[in-house]
Amino acid sequence: MDRIRIPLTASVVLLVGSLFAGTSTRGAEASPPPVRAPEAALSTGILLDRVVSLADVGTRDGSAGSAPAGFDAWRQILHEMRRASLEEPGWPSLETIRARQRAAGPNTILLGVLHLEYERIRDAAWADGAAGVRDGAIVLSDPTAVSRHRLFAVAPMEERTYRGAEVSFRIPRDLVLTNDREPITEIAIDFGDGLGFRPVALDRAVTVRYAGPGEKTIQVRARAGNGLVLHATTRLNVLRLQTPTPDDTLSITAMIPYQGEAGTGEAYVYLADTHAELTDPILIPEGFDLDNTLDWDDYYALLNEQELLETFRDAGHDIVLLDFTDATTYIQRNAFVFLELIERVRALIDPATDVAVAGPSMGGLIARYTLAYREANGYETNERIFLSFDAPQRGANIPLGIQYWIAFFADQSAEAAAFLEALDSPASRQMLLTHHTDPPEAVPTADPLRGALLADLAAIGDYPTAMRKVTIANGSGSGLDQGYAAGTQIIEWEYESFLIDVTGNCWAVPDGPETVIFHGLIDPIFLPAEEQTVAVSGTWPYDNAPGGWRDSMTDMDEVEAPYGDIVALQANHGFIPSISALALDVDDPFFDIAGDPDLLARTPFDAVYFPVENQEHAAITPENKQWILDEVLRAPADVAGGGSIGARIPRLHAVFPNPASGAAEIRFDLPAAGPVRLSLFDPAGRRVAVLQDRSGEAGTHRLVWDGVDAGGRAIAPGVYFLRLDTETGSHARKLIRR
Repeated sequence: MDRIRIPLTASVVLLVGSLFAGTSTRGAEASPPPVRAPEAALSTGILLDRVVSLADVGTRDGSAGSAPAGFDAWRQILHEMRRASLEEPGWPSLETIRARQRAAGPNTILLGVLHLEYERIRDAAWADGAAGVRDGAIVLSDPTAVSRHRLFAVAPMEERTYRGAEVSFRIPRDLVLTNDREPITEIAIDFGDGLGFRPVALDRAVTVRYAGPGEKTIQVRARAGNGLVLHATTRLNVLRLQTPTPDDTLSITAMIPYQGEAGTGEAYVYLADTHAELTDPILIPEGFDLDNTLDWDDYYALLNEQELLETFRDAGHDIVLLDFTDATTYIQRNAFVFLELIERVRALIDPATDVAVAGPSMGGLIARYTLAYREANGYETNERIFLSFDAPQRGANIPLGIQYWIAFFADQSAEAAAFLEALDSPASRQMLLTHHTDPPEAVPTADPLRGALLADLAAIGDYPTAMRKVTIANGSGSGLDQGYAAGTQIIEWEYESFLIDVTGNCWAVPDGPETVIFHGLIDPIFLPAEEQTVAVSGTWPYDNAPGGWRDSMTDMDEVEAPYGDIVALQANHGFIPSISALALDVDDPFFDIAGDPDLLARTPFDAVYFPVENQEHAAITPENKQWILDEVLRAPADVAGGGSIGARIPRLHAVFPNPASGAAEIRFDLPAAGPVRLSLFDPAGRRVAVLQDRSGEAGTHRLVWDGVDAGGRAIAPGVYFLRLDTETGSHARKLIRR
């Protein structure tokens, strides 16, 4: 399964700024140059030469060999065509398009179509004087200075699905963006499901069923009014054939506003098999969703690594996942959304039930604020454990050199501009240990919003105290770095040509002395060069320090840059320093965690977990999964005494098949050797059959049940419950006979 990244996790696609654009300020977009030309010269209304085309538009001309276009390429083309238009084309914004895809739900994928004509200046026109640049404008003296071209590109507005067994595709009429004089009259699509091409009507859904996961090639064939046949290719990544559907979705609006605005979100409720209603929940606030596109399917895939969520459900816990409407807004605002969710859940369950709270990544910081606020303001608390999972309790890190690189090259790239917007969002500025500034600071600091958040936390007690608090780091506790030294170059990008020179080099921050961390250059032949060099000193070496890592540099390396080649000289950078995830009262990110004889005295948490080697941020491993289970599933008496980890509970696996009309396979795990009784009960609680009643060894056991009761008679169709009883606990699971 491809990992879905939660905090600050979109890939960093770095692209060059506009050939004619001025220097941007904190991502402000410069306007393309005006055009002075004879009226007959630009009949399409789009002159692509107003921008530097980064999407290689010419390779997507509708011919049979056209290059494929994924969503990122489609978005970049739309961005370029909008900016290259002489007048605002009136197309829906990208934000509107993505909002419509979110509203369509996980079972529907919208397809966007770009069917455009545009013009480009002929190469010879620059040489013979028919085209030139004067006073900041493109001047065309002859209509023949330009040539007409066609663009045809189709892409899904969501490139992945976890519901490949049955997914619908739809082309909304208003997502066919066109200025072509010959409108499309017919569309046929081969969805890569083995059924070949089939006709597709605008605004009509087509249901597609894939036999297995994997990347699917989607081919589009369209016919224009003049008979011209157009071709386009795109892809869809089928990550899973099916994802469990939540049993309920709660709409949550915070009762307490922050900065004059109340946050909102949706809470997905996924009940244990043995529960008909919310009974014993684990509450999970989401982390940083860079463009607010992640939903239940994404988070289920992430949090169910190593079958963690399903193991909790097998143990009788319900999952309640809070998806914020805007995960990039102020942490305090979303903390009040989580506060309201806790109150809603408390009203739905037995007041005596103690709930668990688990916060992955930024969700751990939000949960900390919420729980501390509840205690400080006299709320009745029933949270028995707070688990923080690789959360930036003492800050997060994105290499400062990469931050400046994004800002420098953000003018022309839709992806870079979106990343810069997220980088400058309130939540990002609150979490990052150092944040880019304009002009750059010689000694980098955090954004003022971070100081305000820390002050707010201090005012409410900093951390909750009325529950057990445990934390997990994905970063090394043994002082292992990310494989390179402080100040090492991490990105190399240098390109030279007759028309333009481009440089975009980055270095890891130094361990104290002044070091250049970014050098950027855009030097077009027609205009003065734009250049920026950033040098800093007095920094802690967070980029190469122990911590849960992100592979931002590797992502950058995989981008096909329009000029030259972006080379990642190092693979990963530290994202959540180990000392931050463990909330240690030290500043040195290379602090000897494993060697500290009194580590718990340095953290507000009651128990900590860290691996020997650095792991990917928010990765669930077999080792930390078991640590989580031992903490969350331990008995309340064990928690109160702060003693050793409680004995592991027995586990019944899912019955197969279920429902079953004939024999069914039943598997179960025993944590230790001892007596075992496996019984079948009807909904009234009457024991129908005893399937096993003897001693068993530790490990996994398997038996096949033929569907008969204690007297050897076939049981009637209906709902039943299996219960596994051992000396260390019990586990039940629903079984359906038909």
